[in-house]
Amino acid sequence: MDVKSLDNFSKRNSSRWAGSIVKNTSGLLLILSGLFFFATILHAQEKEVEEIKVIREGPPPLEDPQYLDLGTFVVNMPGDKYFLKSSIQLAFENGAAKEWMLARIPIVKDLVITHLNSITVEQFDDTKNRAVIKNDLQNRLNSLFPNKTIWEDTLPVRRILFLEFYRQ
Repeated sequence: MDVKSLDNFSKRNSSRWAGSIVKNTSGLLLILSGLFFFATILHAQEKEVEEIKVIREGPPPLEDPQYLDLGTFVVNMPGDKYFLKSSIQLAFENGAAKEWMLARIPIVKDLVITHLNSITVEQFDDTKNRAVIKNDLQNRLNSLFPNKTIWEDTLPVRRILFLEFYRQ
C-alpha cells in the first residue's frame, strides 16, 4: 500500500471509531437521564403520599358534648309513596341550653317532623343533600332559642346526628 491509501484507510477507521464512541456515550447518557427522571418521579410520588395525612375534615370536635336523644321519627314523604325513618340526636356544649330544649321537647319534635315531612325523594336520594338537610334542621332548632339567654352561646345546637336515616 502506498502512503496515500494508508493515510485514507487510517482516517476512515479513526472516524468510525470516534463515531462509535459518540454513539455509545450518547446512548449511555440517554439511559442515565431516563433512570434519573424515573427516580425523581418515584421520589415525588412518595413525598405526595407522605404529605396526605388528613385525618379529619370539617369543624373541630366538641370539647364536652352533651347529647339529647329526640327518638325515632317516621314520616310520609311528599307523594305518599315512601316513608322516611330517622333517629336523631342533638349535640350541645352547654348543659343549660340542653335543659332549656328538653323542657320544650313537644315543640322540638313538631318542628323536626314538619322539616322531615318536607324532604322529597329526590332530595333524599342525593347524598350531597344530607349536609343541607342537617344544616336546615340545625338552623330551625337554633331559632327556637330566645335572643337573650343565660348562656353566651348564640347557636347552642352544635350538631345534628342521624343514627338512622332511610326511606321505606
